[in-house]
Amino acid sequence: MHAFSDKSRVAQPIVSAKSRTLRRTHIGQSDTVRSLFQAHRMIDNPVKSEPDRADSKRGLKPEVDNDEIIRGRTTGEIIGDIARPIGTTLGNVAASTAGMLTGLNISTATHKGPTWNNHGAFVWHVGFNTSGRNGWIIQDVVNTWRAKDTRGNTVASPVTPHFLEAWAVDGTGKVTPSIGADNDYWDNPNLVTTYGAVEGHMATRAKLYFTKTDPATQGFIKNNPATNAAGLLSSTITPANLGIVRLYRYAQSTWDSTGSTPIHFGSAGP
Repeated sequence: MHAFSDKSRVAQPIVSAKSRTLRRTHIGQSDTVRSLFQAHRMIDNPVKSEPDRADSKRGLKPEVDNDEIIRGRTTGEIIGDIARPIGTTLGNVAASTAGMLTGLNISTATHKGPTWNNHGAFVWHVGFNTSGRNGWIIQDVVNTWRAKDTRGNTVASPVTPHFLEAWAVDGTGKVTPSIGADNDYWDNPNLVTTYGAVEGHMATRAKLYFTKTDPATQGFIKNNPATNAAGLLSSTITPANLGIVRLYRYAQSTWDSTGSTPIHFGSAGP
């Protein structure tokens, strides 16, 4: 959104037809590194949002959520929106420690946004930086979505619940594909154009890895119809031996276009 960004603009000049589906190193495991794996698992659990049906509940405890909307969000979504930034920050503390121990890190530089405009429109453009060389950055993306129209009908999710996408890193650290300094667009269009007046909530969480294994040998393909990654190499199957998470990212949005005054708010980083 966030994660149903128009990846076709970031990838090489292969542009797919528009549709209602919107676009958006393994290291040795010393005792210290094994403990970092455990830390990442512990950090990841409290804010984990599993992919589910478009009309399902979101947040930390989806099973205890209900349909009551509070300022555009269900109670479960409010809990998730509070926990997600905290979990991301804690995860990146562990990732930073791993980077200092292994000499391998990934960071982002924001060049535009994040900006929440009316009717669910969202813009966030970033570039990737890494100390890794001659490998690939893998971004593991999890999306959740809930939306209803003015009649209370559920609007089906246009985003892939879970997929992975890849960028190549050369011997100088240059990350491609890119447009200028940007490697990743988390852009959402004006949703009224596609769905009419709707209200809803969307959240995206991402984990970034560095690998020496060419993802094309692990089933990743360009213009994969099963993902929202467009021209990037992508897959819905997580490959083995990705190693330690090098960076955590998130973005979340709540919007309502059904009233006299549209609202849209959220948070994102890094």
